[in-house]
Amino acid sequence: MAALLCSGAFAQSNWKDLVVNGNMEGAQDPQWSSFWCHDWREGVEFDAESGQQYDAGGQFQGFAEIIEDPVNPGNHCARVIARSEAEADAAGNKVADNGSLATWDCQFFIYANETMPEGAEVRMTIRVRAEKNGSFQTQAHYQPGNYNYWSMFGDVNVTTEWKEIQVSATIGSDQTQEANGKFFQSVAFNLSTDKEGNVFYFDDVKLEVRTPEAPHELSEWLDIVRNGIESKDQITFSNGTFTTFTGRDGTDGIDRPARIVSDPVDGQPALEVKSIGYNNTMEQQKEAVDEDNNPILDEEGNPTYTTEIVPIYIKENGDTLTNIDDWQSQFFVSHKHVFHTGEKIKFAIEARAEQPTNIGTQIHKGPGDYKHWQLFNDLSLTEEWQRFEFEQEITGDQTGTSTVAFNLNIYKDGDNTYYFRNIEFCCNEADATDEERTLDSENVVLPIPAKGQETTADLDMSNAISTLLVSDFSGFLLEKSMKMPTADGTLMEEPVSIGDDGAVIDENGAFVEDGGVIGFDVDPETSADNIAKLTIANFGGDFTADQTIASRIYFIRNGWYYLYNVTFVDQAIYDGIENVATQAMGKETIYDLAGRKVVTPTKGIYIKNGKKFILK
Repeated sequence: MAALLCSGAFAQSNWKDLVVNGNMEGAQDPQWSSFWCHDWREGVEFDAESGQQYDAGGQFQGFAEIIEDPVNPGNHCARVIARSEAEADAAGNKVADNGSLATWDCQFFIYANETMPEGAEVRMTIRVRAEKNGSFQTQAHYQPGNYNYWSMFGDVNVTTEWKEIQVSATIGSDQTQEANGKFFQSVAFNLSTDKEGNVFYFDDVKLEVRTPEAPHELSEWLDIVRNGIESKDQITFSNGTFTTFTGRDGTDGIDRPARIVSDPVDGQPALEVKSIGYNNTMEQQKEAVDEDNNPILDEEGNPTYTTEIVPIYIKENGDTLTNIDDWQSQFFVSHKHVFHTGEKIKFAIEARAEQPTNIGTQIHKGPGDYKHWQLFNDLSLTEEWQRFEFEQEITGDQTGTSTVAFNLNIYKDGDNTYYFRNIEFCCNEADATDEERTLDSENVVLPIPAKGQETTADLDMSNAISTLLVSDFSGFLLEKSMKMPTADGTLMEEPVSIGDDGAVIDENGAFVEDGGVIGFDVDPETSADNIAKLTIANFGGDFTADQTIASRIYFIRNGWYYLYNVTFVDQAIYDGIENVATQAMGKETIYDLAGRKVVTPTKGIYIKNGKKFILK
């Protein structure tokens, strides 16, 4: 059997929400919510015992304003108005940063109902929109306005349409300064990023926390890079495993994944990254000006031009680059696994450079999201290939990270070119969660036959085959490479094979040994061309025409998972969906589960491009 089913819960998904009334629909007493703001409202009546006040500069500090959603009457949301710099100047109480309006002139806070310790995982989910497209910064505070650290989840982009944002992080020693008696309890949004002002709306807010399991004893190394070696065809970048900020490498000014090239030394595939130096110049024409910086015009009044030699490397603001930081050009090896304090890791890489030099190693939460200045010692590169291997434990300063960053601009005497290959980045297999092992997923719809009957359906496994790096489809189906999650969401210890009797799920979509209502199997004889031929049996379930069963199917290969989110629907509805999917419709055409075209979908389950999606 190649298909595995479960209830959809991961074993470690023990998130605890620390927000009160995140949907903004509670009692109108402002003290019911977890939302605070610092803005410039006037004339607010409040009880001083609530902690609300106007500070000495006239800024209101208290509960966020809850209003009826202007674009969805009947729904309530928090509104925060970020004033413009001109309004702040006119009021005479501008919060300034180097003379300009500070991004924290106006702030919105999620105020959790308990503190969160170092090492805990925190996840924020919000729906947000603004009256203008823009962004805001996120900081870590002890309590609203009691600053801890400048970064919590990075910047959040917003549009004029409601959209859901979900971000997560691991709390480090910066976010919660326990040594100073300042814990982490509040996320601060710095809203004054647009100096022309903006209005923000927030709804459906969650701030969840969980404490990860302590690192396990080393059982077996799991290479979380997966394919950093072998042939050029097997070096892939679709999941962002290898990235580099090559906009700073002096080639074409574009940030992009590292390039796959044939190494000039031995002709073997390698990843190429360039860094920049000071010594390159170019001729540049510019309008001629006199000593007073006035344009010099010709007899007909047109601008005249002069040619000058200028450095190639120019900052975005037009200034010449006068200092090149070591991290001006970087190469990243990234993955989904998040490291925690005390966890063991192993890293190996082959590298060389056209100009002998050292390169430094940092550890980041994600590519470019800096966490700590050092992971391993510097690598001393020569023109010849060398292999470097490191094995160590993660420290408290490095917790919550997932990326090795190589600083390539230690060499500054000129441009340099670096080559990397045979990369291994390993964690203890026992520390990798099911979520981290799931490389990709897609949504599919499958049929429920009539009671006591069975039916067939096709499952297109093209994406799974590609993601799991499987070349022989039939061989993959015959391998013992699948595990079945049970009703409590945990995976069974031993894998199962195609030759077993098939999976059985209950009415909740969970795998069970007895009492199941739907049986599920794959026919290896007829499965071909990446299409798995499924046999689905109804063992006696009485289902209504509009009843659905949500479940999950895992395909597992070498410790890595590909997930199908499955919705089982009535046979007649499924047949209608199949007919819709074969029509030559535009890619964005949407249908309901009865196969009817939908122009303006609301909440519910729909079909687009032949696949199911849920609109919340």
